[in-house]
Amino acid sequence: MRALAVLAVLLTSQPSPAPRGGPETSIEQQRAALAREMVRLGTELRRELVSGDAAAILARVPAAGLRCNRRVVPRAKVARDLRTRGAWLHDALFARGKGAAGAPASLAELLRTAPEVAVVVTFREDAASGPAGLPCLDYRAPGVATPGAPLCFERQDGRWWLAESLYPCG
Repeated sequence: MRALAVLAVLLTSQPSPAPRGGPETSIEQQRAALAREMVRLGTELRRELVSGDAAAILARVPAAGLRCNRRVVPRAKVARDLRTRGAWLHDALFARGKGAAGAPASLAELLRTAPEVAVVVTFREDAASGPAGLPCLDYRAPGVATPGAPLCFERQDGRWWLAESLYPCG
């Protein structure tokens, strides 16, 4: 079994240190707790991706679909694309082999083949997520390009849901 290195990187929008017990400390404590949850979620997602479990990924897509800039990708389209070989989303997550410039063809291939993979947690500014920000996770391996974009999540009703599109929304 390949090793899974765990690394949580906590990015702040304002890097200046706050006095102990101040509001920044509270935000950093929130981010630390969220990062631990994201690392656990990243471990679950790794298993789901490596096994090609499209249904498990779809189970993390809200009923309303995924935000994609100013539009929404309907859940039904996400479901269809996750299950269809040759669809951009399926191939970005599950394809086997090498992609451009010898990089893994998909996120699952990166997780299957890299000897050491880190789960990296970052936070993006997001008004709906409060002062801690929107938690996102990414998988990184030394010397290997990471396919796709970070996966960002929001908590609703005690569950973590994908918050943004898995598609390139540029």
